[in-house]
Order: sequence, then structure tokens, then C-alpha cells
Amino acid sequence: MGPPPVTITMSRGRRVDLSGPQYYQDLLTGIAMEILNELSELEKLDLAALGDDAFDQVVSITQIRLLNELYYGLGQLRAAGVELDVKQAIQDLRDIWNRYIDSTNRPVGLKFQVDPVEDQVQ
Repeated sequence: MGPPPVTITMSRGRRVDLSGPQYYQDLLTGIAMEILNELSELEKLDLAALGDDAFDQVVSITQIRLLNELYYGLGQLRAAGVELDVKQAIQDLRDIWNRYIDSTNRPVGLKFQVDPVEDQVQ
């Protein structure tokens, strides 16, 4: 396994610096921060006023964006010769995301959910 690239580019063009010793943490934190920024733009619409349906759509879009960016970043790392465990990366991103949701006092419904069957140790 080779060293990670100095940066990766997210799907919408933002670059994440991976030059530090904690590149894995930097990758996951960069993804979470990018999606939080997108979420803050959506929150300007006052989701509560739009109703439950709109909130459910935001939750779905948010989780899709988290996973898309994770897979996109992991693909770039893999192309550079760095292989990471995808399931572990999903769990670690979930933990980081959920901590951010808690620390910013956002609705619990925005927490990244994992299918209980996938979360079991086999």
C-alpha cells in the first residue's frame, strides 16, 4: 500500500488536504464538513415550515451525499494504491457525522442511520 495522495477532490470540486499524518480522519472530517455546509444552505429554507415530507427528503439526500462523497474519496485513494475497509469507513463517517449533528443541536432525525443487520458482527 502506497502513501495517500496529497489531496483528493470531492465530487463538487472542493479539495481535501490529506498531507497530514491523520489523512483518514482528515478525509472523513472533510466529507462531513462539506455535507454540513450543504445542509446549512438547505436549513435556510426553514424545513419545519415545509413539513415532514421535506424533512424526510433532506435526510435522504444528506445520507446519499455522505455515502457518495465517501465512495468518491475512497475510489481516489484506491486509484493511488491506498486500500481502506469500506464498511469501517462508513461506520467511522457515521460516528463523525452523528457527533457533529449532536454538537450543533440539529434534529436527531439527521443522524446517519445504519441498517441493524449490517451493524451486526458476523
